[in-house]
Amino acid sequence: MRNKIFSAADAVAMIRSGDTVAISGFVGIGTPNAVICALEERFLETGEPRNLTLVFA
Repeated sequence: MRNKIFSAADAVAMIRSGDTVAISGFVGIGTPNAVICALEERFLETGEPRNLTLVFA
């Protein structure tokens, strides 16, 4: 069985330019801030991923 638990950096490493990314939380509680920050950090360091569609419920 594959491990389904990833670090935030490993999770955002799977996001490619042009992807649609859905993030959920409840009025700020449960929002995956570490993932959002890791995505920003990756973009600032590498310029990727670009042209994302972000869906935030």
